[in-house]
Amino acid sequence: MRVKKKTGSMKGLMTVIPKRLERKLIAALMIGALIPSGASAATEDADVEVFDFDATTEVEAEVNEDSLRYLLLVDTFETAERIPTRRLSTPAEVVVVTADEIDANHYQSVSEALSHVNGMVLGFINGSDRVLTLVDGRRSFMNPPMKAIDRIEIVRGGGSALYGSDAVGGVINIITKKGDHNETHVDVNTGSWHRHRYEITTQGNDGRLGWFLDAGIGKSRPYNSKGGDNQTDDYDDKYVSLRLDHRFDDRNSLTVDVMHNSDHFNKYRSDRSYEYFPSNYTPKYELDNQVAVTYKFKEESSTPGFLRYFNNYSSFDSRLYGKGNSRLQGVDYQNGWEMGQHRLIVGVEWHQSSDEHERWDWSQRKINNQAYYIQDTITLGDKWTLVPGTRLDHNGQYGSQWSPKIAANYSPDDQTKIYASWGRVYQAPNARQLYTDMTRWMTISGGSIPYRYESWKGRKDLEPESGHVETIGIEHDFSDKVNASLSLFNANVGSYLDLNDYGSVYNTSEYPYYARFLDLNYVNSGHDKQRGANLVYRQKLDDHWSYNLGYAYTYRDRPLGSEEYLNHWRMPKNSYSASIRYQNGPWRATLHGMAGSGSNGANYMEDSFALWDFNVSCDVSDWATIYAKAINFTNQNRSYYGRSQNAPGRLFQFGVDCYF
Repeated sequence: MRVKKKTGSMKGLMTVIPKRLERKLIAALMIGALIPSGASAATEDADVEVFDFDATTEVEAEVNEDSLRYLLLVDTFETAERIPTRRLSTPAEVVVVTADEIDANHYQSVSEALSHVNGMVLGFINGSDRVLTLVDGRRSFMNPPMKAIDRIEIVRGGGSALYGSDAVGGVINIITKKGDHNETHVDVNTGSWHRHRYEITTQGNDGRLGWFLDAGIGKSRPYNSKGGDNQTDDYDDKYVSLRLDHRFDDRNSLTVDVMHNSDHFNKYRSDRSYEYFPSNYTPKYELDNQVAVTYKFKEESSTPGFLRYFNNYSSFDSRLYGKGNSRLQGVDYQNGWEMGQHRLIVGVEWHQSSDEHERWDWSQRKINNQAYYIQDTITLGDKWTLVPGTRLDHNGQYGSQWSPKIAANYSPDDQTKIYASWGRVYQAPNARQLYTDMTRWMTISGGSIPYRYESWKGRKDLEPESGHVETIGIEHDFSDKVNASLSLFNANVGSYLDLNDYGSVYNTSEYPYYARFLDLNYVNSGHDKQRGANLVYRQKLDDHWSYNLGYAYTYRDRPLGSEEYLNHWRMPKNSYSASIRYQNGPWRATLHGMAGSGSNGANYMEDSFALWDFNVSCDVSDWATIYAKAINFTNQNRSYYGRSQNAPGRLFQFGVDCYF
């Protein structure tokens, strides 16, 4: 398909490419582009005139959707600026895990999909654990099932001006599918550790109403690790995800999202040495229910708006924290306008979190937060984009704080972008850090003799975190078959909120066993600095083969009050990734390698590690696909949460996906 970029104001344009035609036209490219009124549907050989708000002269460019798909690139996304923006005019590094990639690899969870993104270790982005995860742009306690996900957008770098200061390392936005055609899937798989999953997905659309329903059951015993310890929980979960979309007209729609998950775990746990006193032991559970209602308006424009109410509820009985429940509810509003070279968006948020816990004597703790943000995307000629913005958070306990941010993007040609950004970060303490009051004994092998005592306490005099984040980077398309990107980051957060060990005592006189008495307190532990680099190279070799190579360097400077209890924040200084993909007719296969080095073995268990994941699938008919996976099939030992827990060992999985 040949696309002509044409200058002109988007003001007054009243029609856009219908979103249900995205896959048929250009595979999710140009989501935000506007088509003049009366334009007919495009075909593969047709010329389409697209108004590009970044261009000032008429140019022609070949859009090769197959190459973008093979290179795992998407041309348009919405998370970086909360409005649709094009890849090479957005001043940030954005990685997108598409539905095609999810289907090809048969990912079973969001964490598995993110583990194949270069530099993503244990959910860290740019070396920071302060990462905000959203579902369709809203805060969430849980992730939707993988077959309900249209794409996962990962934005590296601070996003505090738009999303708040828990987006220090970046933002992960999980965007769900909406029903656009009639189809039903049944997926059944089984594998190592008695792991089974049964899932049914159905979707449909009658013109105005679209629905997407996903329901499933998953079971697993505790995994085995190369190191021999069996510390990770088994699980027995049941989940339902439903999305309803009603379109009033081309400009307005209403979306209702409902998610439910019930998980019971620890039923088969073999490690019984860390049990509460007395020695009775029961399976633990977590129950999550979420609902969101979103009214969307001005959907055809370059600055769409929405009004949303959401309510997230979680009830749990965890091995570490005992019984409790949490709720997060809120109202979000955003609107925008295009005025010449400016695309201005404003937003208002009201969020209320409430927590109660048996170790707080079930007293309920509520925290209210109101936020107001404004951002302007300014197009300066045909090469520069400037994005200033700021956010005002008013916390019910800590008052008001500003979080400004500014970013700039320079495109010297149609294949290159160079960008830089700076932002301030601010985060107030949460209820757990303020109000935790937990004391427990542990016994030896489920017996009656205590050998360990722990006391965890929050502090009401904690100060908010504050600091700044900087990012610079470059991305270049050498051709429609080769792409490379490099980003550098730096973050400095002061008054870092941490859990430190005070007054730990070893006592062997009162009890005949080696006893340790821990006094743990949430504190402001000083600074937390991260800096590093992320480099990715992508190439399509031919119609069947493509590959990615990645390297990430991360250095973290953070004073620790207790090395033993904070080691799970550790990560390798050097991370390497390599993916080789093959597709030919009904066959698809991926070999993905991950490696890490430069770690302190005392804090991360191993100085280095290397492992490989492999999957292959075949469309055996027009209604069925069979697949097989091997995760860590060389059975390498590495840390999962620092030295305290080994990562899973070798896992085999087999499944069949039927659709009709």
